[in-house]
Amino acid sequence: MLTLRRLNMDSSWALSWAGTTILIDPWLIGSEVDGFSWFNEQWHVTAPVPVDTIGEYQAILISQAYSDHCHQQTLKELQTVPFIATPSASKRLKREMRGREINILPELTSGEWLDQGALQLAYLDPGRMIDPIYNGIVIRHKDEVVVYFPHGFTLSTNQLKALQAYKTLLLITSFSSFKLPVFLGGISNPGTVNALSLVEALDPRWVVHTHDENKHAKGLVTKLAKVAYPDPVQLEASMGGRFVYVQYEPFTLT
Repeated sequence: MLTLRRLNMDSSWALSWAGTTILIDPWLIGSEVDGFSWFNEQWHVTAPVPVDTIGEYQAILISQAYSDHCHQQTLKELQTVPFIATPSASKRLKREMRGREINILPELTSGEWLDQGALQLAYLDPGRMIDPIYNGIVIRHKDEVVVYFPHGFTLSTNQLKALQAYKTLLLITSFSSFKLPVFLGGISNPGTVNALSLVEALDPRWVVHTHDENKHAKGLVTKLAKVAYPDPVQLEASMGGRFVYVQYEPFTLT
């Protein structure tokens, strides 16, 4: 049995599966700043779940090196449990969370996994050498996987083959389109077309949207970004029974 709880209306989650609970990309306190506030600062529109109401968890998973995923202010208020991180996120954690245990994820196509309780984890490398670098995450229990793409993803042939060896129980992905000028990184979130291509390729039992909050923001990025947010009602209609609009109440997948 897998239970998913949204911790903010953007991309923070608590995932409980096979007796193990992992927090994913928790940003639950204050704003997040990308470098400098004049460049980009964001706030949640809807208040996140209070830190002291989350309950027990065994690890904190950080998928990206950016502050809306690796949020130092929040991380310092959470329980002292091990971090699980992609290689890029681990570098930031080593600077900002000194002395903490950090376990680095292997890439999926290496055939290796990181164990956390009864679960096994790996990451998907997008194949880019320069920013923006947006990773994917795979969480496995036996022959089933949860796949997490907070910025969408374009799978390589080998990555798709590796994923198709398992049954995708849940796909968590962004449906937003977020585009910046090329000199600021270009496409941050590729939008609904990419999300639906992932649904087609992986054939998940359930689909949940993430990183689609229309946040309060200020700075250069906000002025230059072209953004389109999804309508959950339309997503549910287009995907039938597999799309679930998860809010703050825990949702159990069977």
